[in-house]
Amino acid sequence: MDARDAHPDEEWPLPPPWMWNCLACTELYKHMKRASEDVDAARAAGRKGVDYDPFDSVVGTQIRLGRHIASDHTEDLPEADPSCGKCMTDVAAQTPEPFILEHRARHVFAPPRIVGLL
Repeated sequence: MDARDAHPDEEWPLPPPWMWNCLACTELYKHMKRASEDVDAARAAGRKGVDYDPFDSVVGTQIRLGRHIASDHTEDLPEADPSCGKCMTDVAAQTPEPFILEHRARHVFAPPRIVGLL
């Protein structure tokens, strides 16, 4: 499989310029993008008793970046996406605002397929 085979819902968007002007965004984004590799390297090192769960590491880095953007760059967040089931559900109306903002922040840096998971 190569880039020509990728489905648009799986493509990582190019982060907007304002993210590169923020040191925290830049560091959190870099950490998020290499989280899978870091987990694989730790697993390969194979220390006993260590949990190498990629779900904790990979999703955790995305949540941290989304939380930072939601709290420090609220004015740059996109509006709810009408094509996003998560944005448009009735549950969204009952969700606390910080979680709604974190979800909308994920639209800035994650593929649509991943955005819909959280």
